Amino acid sequence: MTSSNAESLTRFAVSGIPLITAVSQRLSLRAILSAHLPAYGNETIPVVDTLLLLLCNITLGRQPLYELGEWVCSIDPNCFGLHAGNLGALNDDRFARALDKLYFADRASLMTEIVVNMIQEVGLSLSRVHNDSTTVKAYGKIPGKTRTGLELARGNSKEHRPDLRQLLFSLTISSDGAVPIHYKTYSGNRTDDTTHCETWSTVSKITQKSDFIYVADCKVCTASQLDRMFPFAARAY
Repeated sequence: MTSSNAESLTRFAVSGIPLITAVSQRLSLRAILSAHLPAYGNETIPVVDTLLLLLCNITLGRQPLYELGEWVCSIDPNCFGLHAGNLGALNDDRFARALDKLYFADRASLMTEIVVNMIQEVGLSLSRVHNDSTTVKAYGKIPGKTRTGLELARGNSKEHRPDLRQLLFSLTISSDGAVPIHYKTYSGNRTDDTTHCETWSTVSKITQKSDFIYVADCKVCTASQLDRMFPFAARAY
């Protein structure tokens, strides 16, 4: 009579997930996302949990959508507070549906709430902010507009590809730690010298003041923009 006491060993990764989870908890990301993306009663895994997993992946590895299921199964489920038996449900289709729900949410209000909460939580100084923009080109035929009017269009290509349609991406960061506090995507034919008033107005609402230093390139120096953003400086200019 023989007996076997063979044991198997399963290897899981942990990586930087505990750190990302700690930061997201400090910023109350789950509560804020849940307020904008309510759960459905028949969900095996709430959409908020799926998006927080996606946040970890974007921060750590940025696998394509079709590889996310395999990536999740390689991570210790205790990192996510999930049962190992549920990991198989986290396939690319579930991540895609979660992204669809995020797309149809009020993302502008969602991002503003996250940023304002982060500023208060970490005591971020916004006495000076820096803004810059870039273009992102696209290949192939991608027709149509989003429901907010965003579309790929030919414009002043910063990548020197005027033959390709593009989007204009604007980012504003704090001088205190270079933390992103505002971003917006525009249609590809939007010019830089028309975005600064909108950016300055949004940052003013986020900071609840207008006496911060706004650093940008020379395209901010148009009479119409300076007159709206810094009326006294514009007259001097």
